[in-house]
Amino acid sequence: MSQHPHTQFPFTGAIYQRASHVLNGCNLNQWQASTNTLRTEMDALKASLHTKELEEFSGEFARRLIQDGGWELQFFPDYMCDENGTWNFTVDDAAALLGNWPDPTRLPDGYPDQQFSDIEILEAILHQRRRSPQDSQPTDAQCYALIALEKVFMVDVLFSEGSKNGRSTDQSMFQASMLVTEAMEMVCIAEREQVLARLPNATTDRIRKIEAEILKDARRVMAKSAAKARWINDPKAIAKQQVKECWEMWQAAPQNYKSATAFARDMLSKYEDLENPDVIRRWCREWQDESASNIMTPPAAS
Repeated sequence: MSQHPHTQFPFTGAIYQRASHVLNGCNLNQWQASTNTLRTEMDALKASLHTKELEEFSGEFARRLIQDGGWELQFFPDYMCDENGTWNFTVDDAAALLGNWPDPTRLPDGYPDQQFSDIEILEAILHQRRRSPQDSQPTDAQCYALIALEKVFMVDVLFSEGSKNGRSTDQSMFQASMLVTEAMEMVCIAEREQVLARLPNATTDRIRKIEAEILKDARRVMAKSAAKARWINDPKAIAKQQVKECWEMWQAAPQNYKSATAFARDMLSKYEDLENPDVIRRWCREWQDESASNIMTPPAAS
């Protein structure tokens, strides 16, 4: 491959040289064709994974709204709410709404927004390819090198277009930094794959298995942390905790409210994130049941 003509951002020239070394023997046409094929597969897999996550979320989304209510109910048609204020819709209805969400600036609470990196997606594709290898396909090392080069050229395009349309320098620098960081990771993995290719198959398989388990555990921890953060920042979850504290004070001083309906009405007036008194009354029943189950029955006399 020819010398990279542009090195206007730090490390792009070095990344180009290292990736070119991995791709030794490939010409520009081969690079473009292989990169286009890889990118098409990667985009398709990303879309497929997002669709799967969205399908799983649809069920949780519908159940949460039916049980606890939520600000998202405002986007459902009025006919789905009966005269008693009870909403009646299915998981398919929720999925249809999610597919045509009217306010992209405010997505539903818990919406699956965790992005898969190109490294994760490419590794998944290569894992599938290893099951049925073909001689005409680039090696694992070459695939990582190709995507590293793709990102280097994206930096060039970014600066070229930015100079033409007066784009913010700060914005261009930030995007370029992200691309170069990803490209550096890609080319490092490409060089590591070259080493793995020279090891016995059993050793390589064992290393890949260990790495896959580490990545799986890391994603699990990240997902739990993200879910916890979403719950902590969810206005409804915060309001529910505050309502529970009020309910506990009510249990200590029953004269404060004549009924659960009166309690629910007061909570609605205090917490604007709550909308449905039926939900608050159901919470009261749940807490009452929990309280009753926690009462220890004294042991029978011997």
